[in-house]
Amino acid sequence: MSKTIMYIAGFFLSFLILFSLPNNTRASTVPLSQGTTPEIATKNAAALQNAINQASTSGKKQVTLPAGTFYINGKIILKSHLVLQGASLSPAATKLTMNNAPMTTDTTATSQEPTTDITLQNFTLQYNPNMSKYNYLTNPTNFYKDNLLNIGQITPSESNIGYNPTHKKALKTNIKINNMIINANQVGLAVVNIAKADNVTINQTQILNSGLQNGISMTYTSNIKITNNTVKNIGRAGIVQYYGNTKSLISGNKVID
Repeated sequence: MSKTIMYIAGFFLSFLILFSLPNNTRASTVPLSQGTTPEIATKNAAALQNAINQASTSGKKQVTLPAGTFYINGKIILKSHLVLQGASLSPAATKLTMNNAPMTTDTTATSQEPTTDITLQNFTLQYNPNMSKYNYLTNPTNFYKDNLLNIGQITPSESNIGYNPTHKKALKTNIKINNMIINANQVGLAVVNIAKADNVTINQTQILNSGLQNGISMTYTSNIKITNNTVKNIGRAGIVQYYGNTKSLISGNKVID
């Protein structure tokens, strides 16, 4: 009888320990499939977006990607209170290949949604190199025109007016990008775009192969730290602060080509 009681007590103790662990220790791996067909890429996008949505709303926070190369159709929308990470500490082990849209913090091309507490780490984010590229001789207008990773955005009217203090409202806060490979494969505009944001850190990350524009672009930002990154093979400029930026730390980066 005493052994039975001990077994039952042990079971309930294990149960309590499991559910007292931090939420992110109980995260499962997103069920992504390898393959290049549109059907697989569409299914992958749905699975990843669903995992992100559930993590944001349920408090699980951590979304772990499997090892391998996975194609994605459509944009992936990042949500608040999220850690999106690769399968290991090697960012090359997990590759998300975007076929026709960016990874972004906003639902539409003009929406400006408050978003906070996002960490991206330990995976490769890249555009499909077969997407339409800018070429000033052969393809100067009919090329894909979006950044690979959008952390916030500004509207056309805000852009056209130039700096205006009334527009400087931090909608994206507490964003961390660490130990990543972000490779635009010469597709689109900038590799990483940051706008209307506060407290953003990019560290130990490779920013590679922008299309028409820059490695990292910033507009209406504060408290941005860009440190110890490699920015390489850039269409226009490596790290650019447009208007409305304050309290930026840009240190220890290598900007090549």
